[in-house]
Amino acid sequence: MRITLLFCISIVLMCGCSRIKAKYETVKERIKEGINDPFRTDFYSDQGAWDYYRVPLIAPYELCSTIWSNKGKVWDCLRRDNTNEFGGFTLATARHSVESVGLQDSIIYLYYTEQLTPLDLMPSHKYDGWEMRRFVIIDVPTDSVEWYETREEWLTALNKRGIVRPQLHHVDSLYDDFANNNRLLFNPKAQKQ
Repeated sequence: MRITLLFCISIVLMCGCSRIKAKYETVKERIKEGINDPFRTDFYSDQGAWDYYRVPLIAPYELCSTIWSNKGKVWDCLRRDNTNEFGGFTLATARHSVESVGLQDSIIYLYYTEQLTPLDLMPSHKYDGWEMRRFVIIDVPTDSVEWYETREEWLTALNKRGIVRPQLHHVDSLYDDFANNNRLLFNPKAQKQ
């Protein structure tokens, strides 16, 4: 009788443990899917369409060009609201275009051209409230954007983050390398099919 009772108790315990393990594995998979979600979309492979060009940085940030000027493409830095859909928050700057960009770990650093956007292309036809500084650091995990007036201030802030020799890439060359060779500034994990 005791053996039967011990046998029943052990079966109940083993079944309970396997259920807990199964629930744990399910939760673990959901978390893993959430982390890898941007890699399952076209965020890191979409080069744009006939009316816009794009270069993915670190999800959800990207560079996008929808306007041409006499000097080439005009690049904006955007933060997508949803990595599965186009569109979202644009860094509001009066500067004409992103000129160069770099990445290290989860930090995006970039700077804009010295040239301001012509007033006739500004939504309000004035620079009121638009960011005038040229140098930017984006900390992706905290979603913070820091603007700097001078290159020296910007480099000092990068040094404090451990970025001693920032590697900058001109945006047009980044786009060409992405469009022609499918290369990005970092290697995201392979997409699951």
